[in-house]
Amino acid sequence: MTAFSFLLRLHQLVVLTFLLFYAFKAGLLLLGRLDTLRAVRARTRLADSVLGLLILASGGALLALYPGTTPGWLWVKLGLVLGLLPLAIMAMRRQFKPGVVLTFLGFLYVYCLSETGSLTWQRAESAGTPTGSAAYAQAPGLAEATATPEAVAPVDSARAATTLSAAEAATLAAAAEAPTEAAETDEALGAGKALFVQQCAVCHGPDGKLGLNGAYDLTKSNLTLQGRIYQVTHGSISKKMPAFGGKLTEQQIKQVVAYSLTLRNP
Repeated sequence: MTAFSFLLRLHQLVVLTFLLFYAFKAGLLLLGRLDTLRAVRARTRLADSVLGLLILASGGALLALYPGTTPGWLWVKLGLVLGLLPLAIMAMRRQFKPGVVLTFLGFLYVYCLSETGSLTWQRAESAGTPTGSAAYAQAPGLAEATATPEAVAPVDSARAATTLSAAEAATLAAAAEAPTEAAETDEALGAGKALFVQQCAVCHGPDGKLGLNGAYDLTKSNLTLQGRIYQVTHGSISKKMPAFGGKLTEQQIKQVVAYSLTLRNP
């Protein structure tokens, strides 16, 4: 399990625990069971503080380790948590029912925000790939059922001519027809594997099946060699996969793509 996956599960558990516990105390307040509420609060002050700190610490760590460009909704979530925590403590301490209800609804919104990855809680779809909850949802990798613009390598001849030399274009064309031939040396595949583990495994997993952030199951993906080179270089259409064109050289991208093809089921 990667550090990101571990932090993700910890954060989800802490947020859910905090939400359920806050709902329990809010229920006591709304039902007028103030003596019980005071007793519960007196016995759980330390737990409240620990949960709040864990939410902030794990959320901040996830923000720092987030693969690719940090989406806007994640910044909104962090801002809401920073604002809601002190307001919730103050409202509960003063037994201010409207404040408790509003802060509870705010925490509920934050939870749904993290689950859907959308400010409107809508799980949008692009090219057959669910994008909702992509930021934090971990599920088995998705197989591409049909050829999408990403899968058919949206690289036209004019673009290729301006970005590749004649020798590179010829090499790429040959590799596209026979990507698993001996031309891909053990040394190149070894370098590709190292890059894959460093840059890609956080979402795809070391075996290509993790599916974090909505990543495809690379053992089932129908992307061609050229399609993979394009996608790794420019990122995915859905913007869930970051562009590595500015982080890796063309040679490194070819190496990591060549290795990714070895993960595909025959």
